[in-house]
Amino acid sequence: MDRRLSTEDLDWLCKIRIAKSARQPLRGIPERVARRLTMLHCAEINGIGEYSITLRGCDELVDRELEYKVN
Repeated sequence: MDRRLSTEDLDWLCKIRIAKSARQPLRGIPERVARRLTMLHCAEINGIGEYSITLRGCDELVDRELEYKVN
C-alpha cells in the first residue's frame, strides 16, 4: 500500500473506478489530486480532463478494502 495517498485521493480513485465500470468519463477531479494519482501511476489521463484508473490504482483500492476488513 502506498501511504502517500490521502483519504481524499482514495475517494477520488474510487469515483474513477466507478466511472470506468459505468463506461462514463469522470471530470472535475481537483488538480492536486489528479496530479498525485497520475504521478503515483494510480490513474491515467484519457483526454482533456478525463481520467481512468490503472491496474495499480485498482490494486491499491483492493489492498485498502482488505486492510479495512481485517481491522
